[in-house]
Amino acid sequence: MVVKFVRKPGKPYGDDDRSAVPEMPQHLLERHGARVLNPVNALVAGGPYEPPRSTVYRAGSMLIPNDIARDVRNTVAFNEVLSRVDLELVTPRHQNEYTERLQRLPRPVSLRAVGRTTKPTQVDCWLALQELRVAAMNGRLRKDFVDRISVDHLLVGTVDIGGTPWEASGVGGAPWEASGAPGSGYARGGTTGRIPVALAAPPPPRGPIDRRPVVAVLDTGIGPHPWFDLPDRTAPPPAGGFLNVFPELQDAIRKQGEEAALTTPTRILTDFWDAPVTDNPLVGMLDRDTGHGTFIAGIIRQTAPDANVLAIRVLHSDGIAYESDVLLALWGLILRVQDAQQQNDPDRMVDVVSLSLGYFDEAGSTSTFTGLLTEAIDRLRELGVLVIAAAGNDATSRRFYPAALAERTSPPDVAPQVISVGALNPSTTRALFSNEAPWVRAWATGAGVVSTFPIDVQGSISATMVPVDGRSALDLDDYRAGFAVWDGTSFAAPLAAAEITAAMIQCSAEDPALALKTVDRQVAVKRARAALTRAGG
Repeated sequence: MVVKFVRKPGKPYGDDDRSAVPEMPQHLLERHGARVLNPVNALVAGGPYEPPRSTVYRAGSMLIPNDIARDVRNTVAFNEVLSRVDLELVTPRHQNEYTERLQRLPRPVSLRAVGRTTKPTQVDCWLALQELRVAAMNGRLRKDFVDRISVDHLLVGTVDIGGTPWEASGVGGAPWEASGAPGSGYARGGTTGRIPVALAAPPPPRGPIDRRPVVAVLDTGIGPHPWFDLPDRTAPPPAGGFLNVFPELQDAIRKQGEEAALTTPTRILTDFWDAPVTDNPLVGMLDRDTGHGTFIAGIIRQTAPDANVLAIRVLHSDGIAYESDVLLALWGLILRVQDAQQQNDPDRMVDVVSLSLGYFDEAGSTSTFTGLLTEAIDRLRELGVLVIAAAGNDATSRRFYPAALAERTSPPDVAPQVISVGALNPSTTRALFSNEAPWVRAWATGAGVVSTFPIDVQGSISATMVPVDGRSALDLDDYRAGFAVWDGTSFAAPLAAAEITAAMIQCSAEDPALALKTVDRQVAVKRARAALTRAGG
């Protein structure tokens, strides 16, 4: 597999395909309590606020930074404004280590209709946000507070090949479809383009090292596989192994979901296991992103076997993530790295973050983009953590975040800017489905990739021929062999992350000043920059 870096990208702010819009199926919108923002009929506060572009967001909650949300006086002031449209914010009740210690952590604050309304009410956080913005322009609210409030975007896993990251149905006959449509460049059996394969290979061996660098993978979690010493789902991965989990942070994500579920449709991520395996238990079809996180862990094991993976589940197996959950995971990592550096505790250090998900922001231009993901990622970079993000599978140049943050400049005293990764075919040509623009700064193999898959996954699709005397055609959703072939920038990003991590190990071995056992912030920044340079970035 191949990783290439763009040494001289195009214009800092290249052309943006404004025609690209998110087209999410209605059943996913209803499942996650979400709406598509339509710029044609969207309400706009006016003034300094530009007309929005299309995005997808959760209707019943808003993201408010912790230092604002925990002050009851702010909630009272906000609700006085929102009473004009018969809405009110519900102050979060749940407190944990992260909400207590992280003042700037964005929290999902539920929105609901007031007890007694005078007219029909639409519970819509975009409407509420515009009301708050108008009040801020009129001096009724602090504008600096209101400008830090955002909708809770839906992020999508960058795996389904179908012209949009969440649709692979073959509608429209796009040449990058994975559903088997005529002329499809990535057509395979099944429903998502992945198929089971057999691989006669042991896990790549691991050698001695002073500290194993950690790649945090924010994805669908993990499933059982012998490469990771996980025979089943009865116990977490063994301590000290290649694959690790973060139970306390995972528990905080679960409790955040349970609180949101009190007022808005919410699918709760209960733990680190990739589940449910099937979308509809009555039909038994595999969910679109089932096995996604396990597949990514296998890519890292193949490319950087001397590293460790820290798996944090933020992505549902239907390919949807809530921005609030991703933000909690990122800020949880910030706190973990801060503690590691302040207490000189190498066991808690995280060196690289791999993100195979993203969204289209509603901001009209990069100059007005103030996404809450940006602040969390910048804080990680200040601590010396590299962030690698998938460019997306829309075959568009529209900025896909957080990958598009790569086009920003980076000061020398922090880790390099986000590394955005597009997908290459095995022949090293650029994959037809991959997003491509000047903000895509690296390319890695992302089509025809073979990696690990949970060994307990078997869906309801039957072999095309009826078995006779033990003979059968290929069963397209029986993954008990433990491996699959799959396509997407989802898999290009962790390959680049693993390549850079392997370079980090080499840099540490050659230069004692960059030793991995040293977790000091300044050393971490220098080590991150040296690793990226060695890898070719």
